[in-house]
Amino acid sequence: MNKLTAIGALAFACASLPSYAQSSDVMTGIDALSCKALLCLSSSLRPGECNEALSHYFDIKKYTKGIFDLEKTINARFNFLAICPMAVTPEITERRRAIARGAGRCDPEFLNATYGKTIYRYKSRNWGFGSSYYDISAIKTVTMSALPSYCVAYNDHAWTYDLSTKYVGNPQTGGYWVKASEYDAAQAKWNAEHSGIVGSSWLYSEEYPRSSSSGHEY
Repeated sequence: MNKLTAIGALAFACASLPSYAQSSDVMTGIDALSCKALLCLSSSLRPGECNEALSHYFDIKKYTKGIFDLEKTINARFNFLAICPMAVTPEITERRRAIARGAGRCDPEFLNATYGKTIYRYKSRNWGFGSSYYDISAIKTVTMSALPSYCVAYNDHAWTYDLSTKYVGNPQTGGYWVKASEYDAAQAKWNAEHSGIVGSSWLYSEEYPRSSSSGHEY
């Protein structure tokens, strides 16, 4: 049994599926796509058998007067997941709601891209008559260091596999999100880069340090 099948069997068994789900009939069409989407969006594992269902799911987009409408899109995706004939228990209804709101919006790639900004890292030298700044470089940081509640509901559920994320570092000195399974190594690397004589000598600023507001340092 592959991991996707194992995860799906466990999730739906825990949800007390209706008895007809035990039949030998094989689902096809939109019903099958909906059920596959429920499984695939509950795991970081995305084998080839997920491709069609995930493409269908993420292609569901709604617009209002030509502008992307997030809430209508979430509702439409929620309704698509309801097509699966196994998604009828209150527990799975709640899971559908969490998936519709969080899938595609709670992974490290999305969080880092959406909430990322540029800050400046540099060193300072005092000359008695003033300070000069050198080794100036632009670096990325992610300003949001706590997950929104909808991401917690989506990522950290008993029926999910390897979706949890954790924040490395802090927003003031170059923090970012990683998968929870990669957190220990990433945080250890971040600590090493920001400690000791070299690491502690860096200063950080939201604005270029030679600007008039360069006195603001983290």
